[in-house]
Amino acid sequence: MKFLPALLLTASAAAAADFKKDIAPIFEKHCYECHSDKTGKKKAGYVFDDLATLKLDINPKGGIVPGNPGESHIFKVVADPEHEAHMPPKDNLSSKEIETLREWITEGAPLDKDAPKPAMAPVQKKLPPILTWTNFEGKKIKAGFVKLEGDTVYLRMPINAQEVPYPMSKLDAASQQLAKECAAP
Repeated sequence: MKFLPALLLTASAAAAADFKKDIAPIFEKHCYECHSDKTGKKKAGYVFDDLATLKLDINPKGGIVPGNPGESHIFKVVADPEHEAHMPPKDNLSSKEIETLREWITEGAPLDKDAPKPAMAPVQKKLPPILTWTNFEGKKIKAGFVKLEGDTVYLRMPINAQEVPYPMSKLDAASQQLAKECAAP
């Protein structure tokens, strides 16, 4: 099983993701087809449109580990396109959607912005999410996005957390687009 490290919180509490405004639309767009009371499908036991059921999955041993996206099964399967149980099966969330989910989980995965935060799991090493990049030769590179400066994308290697500059021209078109999406505000 691949390990997705815990992630760095980059947004302030004021900019924290709101479940109703930011998270529910992501679940509706990408997850309801297979994980919804409305559709009658509850694959793997996950239901994202029934908040009482979803709340049961938000705990230190649940599918969503408050405060720790890297230990949250649901986050791992949507953030890593190479995960054996990647979701959604025939699509990928945008880097912005992944970042929004990461922020929400890091903030404690609250379903109601005024509700008290659930028990938070301790966050271990703080690294960006691991993504799959492909160079122009077709070789896969597992690394987190750090920044884009000019024609150079900076990637953080998951094994040693080393930041490595990588020329955009050496990435395939899809990975170049991924770098641009990750760099977009």
